[in-house]
Amino acid sequence: MHKLERKNMLLDFLQAKPFHNMAEINEYVESLGIAYVTVRRDLKELQNEGLVSLSYGGVKTNEKSDNSTIKHFNQLNLNLKAKQQIAKLAQKLINQGDVLYLGAGTTCEEFAKQIKTEVKVITNSWFVYQILLKNSYIIEPILVGGKYREPSGVFIGSFAEKALEIEPFYKTFVSVTNIDYDGNLYNNNEGESHLEAIILAKAKYKYILADSSKFNSIGYEHFCNIKDIDGIITDRVVEINPEYLAKIIN
Repeated sequence: MHKLERKNMLLDFLQAKPFHNMAEINEYVESLGIAYVTVRRDLKELQNEGLVSLSYGGVKTNEKSDNSTIKHFNQLNLNLKAKQQIAKLAQKLINQGDVLYLGAGTTCEEFAKQIKTEVKVITNSWFVYQILLKNSYIIEPILVGGKYREPSGVFIGSFAEKALEIEPFYKTFVSVTNIDYDGNLYNNNEGESHLEAIILAKAKYKYILADSSKFNSIGYEHFCNIKDIDGIITDRVVEINPEYLAKIIN
């Protein structure tokens, strides 16, 4: 069983009630054929992710672990191999000493984990920032403040926009929720889309990180077109207006 699948199943079990004693947990994992030492490691990771709290004799589910945090955790598992492939491709586009802007989303989070070049990174994503802090290759991680939007864990609004006017960055990597056949890029929130449009307008090199499931669909808020960026990094060849095929990196 894959680690992420195992953690998801364990989390689903724990969500059934506020507290489970270790005897209940052991009985459950034994039925799945999972070793005790493996479960202890998974529980510690879930605690570090803010989803549960370990206490003497059992595990307590955290108050917020049934809303945005759970949704984010589940989103991490979707198209994981594609995200890992995209992250490796994006790594090839950065050089030592670059100043990057890295947007929100689980694909950007995967990229943040895989950066193996000494760079400075600016982000408005709380989740990305937490990963950057643990990556020894990041010279200086900078989190842009502002109005916090809990569903996606990002800071937006006028304060964030003003902060980004001051901070210099050379290359930008952001994700999207949808890309239609004509190359229009979408996000699911007006505030996030507005901020990303500002970021893309400022950077010299602009890249989109998007797995193939994002293509041929229309989203809520349009903020850019493929013709205005340097490339879309994705996991495989996609169906799109032939005019934009040269912008696809896979």
